[in-house]
Amino acid sequence: MRPQQPKTRRGQRDLSLPFQEWRLEVGGPEHGARLDGFLSGRLGWRSRTSFRRIIEEGRVRILPFKDPQGARVGRTRPGLRLRAGQEVVVRLAALHAACRSEAPVPAYEPLRVVFEDSCLLAVNKPPQVSVYATRRHPKGSLIERVHARSRALFGESHDPPSLCHRLDRETSGLVLFAKTPRARAGIGRQLEDHRPVKTYLALVRGQLRETSGTIDLPIANDTASRVELRQGVARPGRGRSAITDWRIRTRLDRHTLVELRPRTGRQHQLRVHMAALGHPIVGDKLYLGGDDLFLRSLAGPLEASDRARLGLERQALHAWRMELVHPGSGDRLEVEAPLWEDLAVAARWPLNGGDG
Repeated sequence: MRPQQPKTRRGQRDLSLPFQEWRLEVGGPEHGARLDGFLSGRLGWRSRTSFRRIIEEGRVRILPFKDPQGARVGRTRPGLRLRAGQEVVVRLAALHAACRSEAPVPAYEPLRVVFEDSCLLAVNKPPQVSVYATRRHPKGSLIERVHARSRALFGESHDPPSLCHRLDRETSGLVLFAKTPRARAGIGRQLEDHRPVKTYLALVRGQLRETSGTIDLPIANDTASRVELRQGVARPGRGRSAITDWRIRTRLDRHTLVELRPRTGRQHQLRVHMAALGHPIVGDKLYLGGDDLFLRSLAGPLEASDRARLGLERQALHAWRMELVHPGSGDRLEVEAPLWEDLAVAARWPLNGGDG
């Protein structure tokens, strides 16, 4: 057996640069899969035909990584059969690279950093900003801005921070980045075990009768919806367990500001749970507006009647606080991201970030 070479620990790739790199480990169920099929399955936003061209252009490498046999890889071709434990490295132009032109780069608002030390960076993500670049929104992602800041402060030799978790594009608030591999691993373990206490603020339609409560409703894909990503409350005995604690912060004339603490981390959990109570989140194009309104929003600007129905240009959901164990010191750490102005005004919440 060929001795394994020690694996070099990789830092986070800089997503503010014009190229991105993916490193994908081949799992046991994927042993024997064709290379082009493996890539189109893992990176589903590109077609299998596209990956065949990328492979032939030499932009894909196969590394032994954890392959027990350390098998030699012949010519990298679309039909190459993969082995469990191998690592497939793909280097592609960043999504925004093809969109670059001679036009001036837009000046983004400076990042709102709410906490930073040698291990962690916490920023207050603006609404309407994607965490990662997408085809619909190729420029100005949060991670691009964080990496550009890191390069400006510390130079290109410094590994940029790595993202620890995500938020929806329209959701504002707290996002954590790790500055070291050890910190990233520590935060990752906590998130997998749901140990951090996450607190959100949401402005919802109507008046809730009680002052607090717990929503214990399983969630599953809404197969009746024309929107593939839509979730819904599952029938008893079906779906994935989802639990949310809530309490009222402020009662308004037509809306209520509620504090939400999810015990589980299901897709769209808070949005689905509040809609299930009959109090959907203000501005939520999918769970307040419905399939038709959501699909219209993808096609172009909404009509005045649609905007009036939503009540806000984006879903009124904000990741407010997080309590976790600091991955370096082991001390308890609480980080808070004040409400953004649009939601603070709508909820009559003080702009200084207080408790109201």
